[in-house]
Amino acid sequence: MNRIIYFSFILTCLAGCSSRTFTNTQRAAIEQMLLSGAVDSALEKLDIPQVDDKKVYLDFTNLNCYDVEYVKAAVRARFAEIGANLVEDANSADYTAEIASGALGNEFKSFLVGIPAIPVPGLSTPLPKLALARSIEQSGIAKLLISIYADGKSVSTGHYYGKVERRESFILWLRFQPTDDIRKRWQTADEKIKSISSRKDD
Repeated sequence: MNRIIYFSFILTCLAGCSSRTFTNTQRAAIEQMLLSGAVDSALEKLDIPQVDDKKVYLDFTNLNCYDVEYVKAAVRARFAEIGANLVEDANSADYTAEIASGALGNEFKSFLVGIPAIPVPGLSTPLPKLALARSIEQSGIAKLLISIYADGKSVSTGHYYGKVERRESFILWLRFQPTDDIRKRWQTADEKIKSISSRKDD
């Protein structure tokens, strides 16, 4: 029996089991970056020519979702980026943009090939599971509804979807990561900042 326990322990170590669920904060950084990345992905599709160089009031009354302050900041930044002049008074605006969230959440999927935990007679704890191969998929998904009004009449209405994915697989102790949108966005943001800094130095 001791040999069985010993070899099960060795094989479990060789399987290279790994977990990223440990965090010292209330929410894991990966979860937050999946959600914020999905919001960014949705807003990248926002392009409303009518608001260019126009006064726009952003109405967040019906916005209710996770990380709502980030969503508000990202929406403001995107409207400013496409040329809108943001105002704090709806009465002085040429257009009112109403923002609502249809979805903002994450999904987790996992697949395991191996041996499940096995109860052992006489022992209080079972033999640990043996993962020969496993796959993990995490996704952040966002849906934003943005409606533009002028004098109470609809000018534009759009549903903006965004998705960020992170996939990794393990075969024994070998790790593969075919998709990591978080890292890609991280690298793109760093490159953009470096590019702006280099232009200032020239």
